[in-house]
Amino acid sequence: MSYASSAAAVNTIEQYPELAAAGLSPERQLAFARFRLWRILIPVAIWYSFYYLGRLNWGICLPWITQDLKILPLQIGLVEAALFWTYAIATFGAGRASDTIGSRNLQVAGGIGTTVFNIGMAIQSAFTGFIAFMGSNGFAQGLASAPTTRLIAQWYPRARRGFANGVFVTSFSASTVIAWLITGYTAAHFGWREAFIWPLLIFVLPTSLLLWLLVRDTPQQAGFPAYVEADDGSSSAQAEALSEEEVKGWRAWITLLKNWRFVCACLASFTVYIARFGLLTWIPLFFAETAGIKVKDIPIMTVALPVGMLLGPLIAGWISDNIFNAQRYPMIVTYIGGAVAVLFVIAFIPVQQMGMTWAMILLFLAGFFVLGVIGTMWTLAIDFGGRKLPGTAVGTLNFFNYAGAGFQGLLIGSILQYSDRNWGIVFATIACLLIVGAILAYLVKE
Repeated sequence: MSYASSAAAVNTIEQYPELAAAGLSPERQLAFARFRLWRILIPVAIWYSFYYLGRLNWGICLPWITQDLKILPLQIGLVEAALFWTYAIATFGAGRASDTIGSRNLQVAGGIGTTVFNIGMAIQSAFTGFIAFMGSNGFAQGLASAPTTRLIAQWYPRARRGFANGVFVTSFSASTVIAWLITGYTAAHFGWREAFIWPLLIFVLPTSLLLWLLVRDTPQQAGFPAYVEADDGSSSAQAEALSEEEVKGWRAWITLLKNWRFVCACLASFTVYIARFGLLTWIPLFFAETAGIKVKDIPIMTVALPVGMLLGPLIAGWISDNIFNAQRYPMIVTYIGGAVAVLFVIAFIPVQQMGMTWAMILLFLAGFFVLGVIGTMWTLAIDFGGRKLPGTAVGTLNFFNYAGAGFQGLLIGSILQYSDRNWGIVFATIACLLIVGAILAYLVKE
């Protein structure tokens, strides 16, 4: 072997120590790395970038639905609550199921299910029908996220998981932007019922089927050995050492929930999801009421939020892997600090006083910081689960997430109703809850 070849082999081993430890040659290490990028991570990100077409369409289509059917605000909230709470229940169970039957079966079941239930939504005119089909849709939507993080854990070790999960979480925001554009266009030009049908048939269903064909649940299914996780005393390494008895059946949840640091992480994530859906749900109304924005201009005002969310997880994942040496809590605390500062500015400086340019910048930064925290929180949950319980860990975390998502609707709605629409109290409350989340994340120190 030439000197150049030897140097290349050494560089490859240094670049992929988890694969070198598994006994792979430099050539096979590169093949493994390429497979997990092009056949796992990128297809997952593309697929999930369309997945919200089946979840966010309810809110996007509300102007047309309310005009057509004259449904009441309380009914709107109850339909959304049905979506969030059934999602929470489904993701709690799907995470554990993915650790036993694999990820891609649940992913494709979610894609098919959400397509069917959205088509059912399209033909409804009664409130009870909306509740039934949106609740069922929540179950289908809940089959996707936790199994996907389990898939990432099988292919990416702890030291690389921040970036990989950052890419996945970035697809959340890409999906928000895509849903806003495609659903909004379809509803405006063809009617709200069509917006529950064609985006699903054209984008969600085909990408779900393609994902099933492309991905493999584990490296072994693709002809590779499993990577070797570094024994560095981290939560991920401890999870790797769990016995079969500790991860069997209901004991898997007990194993996780008796870890007080994991529980703190779940409670911290609860507060972050209050912020996430507090922004996504209420920012358009906030701008419409306080900045004098016309309805037709609301998409322009709100698009800064998901655009900021596109970049936050990617940068947070890279920083946590490369600057904080795969430690998650410094990144979480830093990003929450940024989000808190932005929210307090929004709370106490009126939009018309700061001007639309600064308002849009702040909206971008709010999305950037909040979803950056979420991406890192998900990575932290995977670390607690290792390769044996990643789906269970993320499913449990996501249960707390969507408990927070449902709670924010009641919390913010009540504040607005009983404070004569005092938006300053709304954003200050979210900021204070995020401070609690930062304290909990600091206690985790993982």
